[in-house]
Amino acid sequence: MKKIYAVCGKLSKQFRDSLYISITAIGILSTVMSILGVSLNQWTNSAWRSLASVLAGTFILFILAYTLIGKIFKDEVRLTIRRTAVSISVGDIFETSGWKVIGCDNHFDVRVDDVIISKKSLHGQLVLNHASIDELKETIKSEAERLNIPCDEQGLYSFPLGTIIPYESSVDDEKYLLLAMTKLNDQHEAHTNMAQYEQMLMKMWKEIDRVYAMNDIVLPLLGTGIPRFDDGPKENSSLLRCMLCTLNSSGVSLKAKVKIVLYGDAKDYKLYEYKDMFNATNRR
Repeated sequence: MKKIYAVCGKLSKQFRDSLYISITAIGILSTVMSILGVSLNQWTNSAWRSLASVLAGTFILFILAYTLIGKIFKDEVRLTIRRTAVSISVGDIFETSGWKVIGCDNHFDVRVDDVIISKKSLHGQLVLNHASIDELKETIKSEAERLNIPCDEQGLYSFPLGTIIPYESSVDDEKYLLLAMTKLNDQHEAHTNMAQYEQMLMKMWKEIDRVYAMNDIVLPLLGTGIPRFDDGPKENSSLLRCMLCTLNSSGVSLKAKVKIVLYGDAKDYKLYEYKDMFNATNRR
């Protein structure tokens, strides 16, 4: 029995649920036929043909259920984590409604030159297209003064990882939550490791809880692209799972929706696998 459970545990949720749906449907059909006094043997005149018909019907229903689940949850999946509504979808974070979390270095630097900040990164796009540099500098300075963080010789502040700085842009009238996600080394490379990444996320959720003012929160898949993991590269699915797990572990419960917006193709993330990830926690 343990081996059976081990094998089932390795199957995808989409496969398991499709199998459950098909077997349940065949079971209900068999019950209805028994109540009506109808038997497959009356049509097939053979027990083996009856068994083959049942197996064929189960297989067809399995394929239909598997295909339908794949289509319904291809672009978005919704779940609840500690009473916080979470949606995971594919799209453009700048076109999604809500307060947008933008991962930055812990200095919140504004030098977009493809050396310190990449023009293609969300941080770079924010500075170039969605923000006023003077406003950003003033906002960062004010937050540093509030937290008693001194300024270094280069005019930069070193914020703790996970710090959130709210910024309201006069350029597009959107609200951004700037996140101190990584530290830069002397070569301006963003490095982290999984332990540091998890600690950063834990602080981030608490910071979001502090500032969100019951507004929907929009996040990208944090950790992809520029940051380098010193303990080995991480798959997107691992980063996504870590974001969800740290929200669960943080104890934070938001009275607004958390929208995780993925860039690229949803097929790479197997969204349906996360749908019932925290059901046991939600029943507490």
